[in-house]
Amino acid sequence: MRTFYATNLPIGDFLGEVFYAVWMVVVSLGILGGTGFEGGAIIYVVLIAFMVNITWGIIDGFTVMYTGIIERARNDKIIHALQNEDNADSRREGNVALSEGITSVLGPADRQKVLNMIAASKCIDWDPATKPYRPRREDLRYALGILSIDASLVIPLVAPFAIVSDPYQALYLSRLIATVIFVILGAYYAKHLNRRRWLAALFLGTLCFSLFNLAYLAGW
Repeated sequence: MRTFYATNLPIGDFLGEVFYAVWMVVVSLGILGGTGFEGGAIIYVVLIAFMVNITWGIIDGFTVMYTGIIERARNDKIIHALQNEDNADSRREGNVALSEGITSVLGPADRQKVLNMIAASKCIDWDPATKPYRPRREDLRYALGILSIDASLVIPLVAPFAIVSDPYQALYLSRLIATVIFVILGAYYAKHLNRRRWLAALFLGTLCFSLFNLAYLAGW
């Protein structure tokens, strides 16, 4: 699984989806807790938590996946225009594209060199303006990765309801588990941002634990 995520999801997307997934479970359980857990029918609580996260995973996974496909189509159109027209408009679009990502380090002169290389390269033998774009295998893996994060993180957060008989104690234990996950998230965010891990972990964990406790004391 670690190899799958490392191959198919950028680390920022992975961490962000974990953050969203945990919050969605916490909110779902909080809303159900405020209604008395439907008379103690914990099975419905677990099913609803899974349904909410799976639904969100499908929506988020496929919408972001198609965002990437649209960006790929945009890049193809820029390349096609440079290879076939190479005018001021295509140069301007190409320059904007090169100002993003790893090529943003290049100066104007170097960007023009890259544009010259693209214009002189072998022409795309199809028109990106009319070609239907469909998901590739890597696109579907990206969507699957998002969905699997949202679905799998429900398990540790609803596990207390299978262990503890009192649903409100189980809810509190679930929020403690969520707090631990946020502590780990804070450390990972800090690691990739070259910040102090312990400080980020303490901040995010304390913030989330405080919010969870306020919600719990308010009966939510």
